[in-house]
Amino acid sequence: MRRRTLLLGALGAVTCAAAVLTGCPKAGGDPWAPAGNKPRVLVSFAPLYSFAANVAGPDAEVKCLLTTTGPHTHGDATPRQIDLARGCDVFFINGVGLEDEADGIATKLGKVAANPKWNVVNLGAKIDEQWLREGEHDHAKEEHADHEHPTDPHVWLSVRCAKRMVAGIRDELKRLDPAHADGYDSRAAAYLKKLDQLEADGKAMLAGKREKWIISFHDSLGYFAETYGLKIAGSIQVDPGKEPTTDKLNKIIQLAQKRKARVIAVEPQFPKHTSAEAIRNALRGLKDNPIDAAFAEVDPLETCDEAELGPGLYEDVMRKNLAALEKALR
Repeated sequence: MRRRTLLLGALGAVTCAAAVLTGCPKAGGDPWAPAGNKPRVLVSFAPLYSFAANVAGPDAEVKCLLTTTGPHTHGDATPRQIDLARGCDVFFINGVGLEDEADGIATKLGKVAANPKWNVVNLGAKIDEQWLREGEHDHAKEEHADHEHPTDPHVWLSVRCAKRMVAGIRDELKRLDPAHADGYDSRAAAYLKKLDQLEADGKAMLAGKREKWIISFHDSLGYFAETYGLKIAGSIQVDPGKEPTTDKLNKIIQLAQKRKARVIAVEPQFPKHTSAEAIRNALRGLKDNPIDAAFAEVDPLETCDEAELGPGLYEDVMRKNLAALEKALR
């Protein structure tokens, strides 16, 4: 009897382990239970949550897959993420080389979620190719002169690109839920007007600044700068989360001198700003023509606390970014 009990316990342990590996729902309930019969909309990260929530309104349930980790993550999918993927009717991703890479989260979830209606909508594919920017990379690591340069994936920071993404969300929700098409249309139209106003206000805030060149913390602000009439002298981190080499820091200092770039855009996700502080101090300590370098906190909205998610998050963060630059630039 004791051997039979032990065997059953062992089988139960194996079953639990298999449930974690395959993403079987854990005891604790279906994360989509509050949705009822509404469309279940999953988005990859915070900006897309704002876009989708504004279009969905009360007619669809919207949930966010990544918050504090962000879309650059390449880790394994968690049981919660697998549960969300298993139950969704659509999964909106940014694409452009983020979640859609071979080891990206969308690819991984497609393999383990066991969702018979798995439906991934790549919003980056809705954007005109001529609007896409080339991303920064380390030429020293390249072995061949004819290599392809990566595309900058941070398209959500461009208002015109964001508007295409909102339109893509609207069209897919109308397809999934034609009974509420009028609501999706009207809410999308209202939000697109808000984005137009955001762009107009931002341009007005920075129009009178004689300083146009800034240094970014990592290669994320190209679309943002393009939208609001700024220019990027260089990025401190080529690879997000990886500290730059001494040679890279020296190159940034030289670019700052050449472009007279005084303002360094730092990100709230990296509170220590070790390398940014080194550059600021170096610019201030130049023997010839020292530069009064200063920080401006600019959030690329790749991550956020889950409690901050909401329809107004994108607009609020972008306006804070613009206000910080308005204050820092001369």
